[in-house]
Amino acid sequence: VGRRAGSLGAVVNRLRCLLAVVAVVVLASGCVGSGEPVSWEDQADESGEGLVEREFTAACLAANDDLPTIRAKDFCGCVLDRVQAAVTFEEFKGLDDFIDKHRDDVTVAMLGEHYGWFVEATETCGA
Repeated sequence: VGRRAGSLGAVVNRLRCLLAVVAVVVLASGCVGSGEPVSWEDQADESGEGLVEREFTAACLAANDDLPTIRAKDFCGCVLDRVQAAVTFEEFKGLDDFIDKHRDDVTVAMLGEHYGWFVEATETCGA
């Protein structure tokens, strides 16, 4: 899973797809009737996976539908695991706020400067 399976361009393209994923995940999670999640584990299903985790995985898989299914699952799971290991849920929500504020001009360089943990996760998991 930690291997790179493509060029830097491919990783950058995956990163751009994941930017949309982050925005969709936090927005969708906030729309659930029982309130906005305050942790990764909030609104867990029977498997123990929280709403934000489920939404991230679903949106990531949709954003990477050009990959074979097993590869997309590996990539998305890897990114989620690395992000959760690197930052708190509040820091993850901060990334969403940043993307909302700078949606039209977000670059990989900007993300690297402010959210290096996210860039590192996507590069390490490389798709």
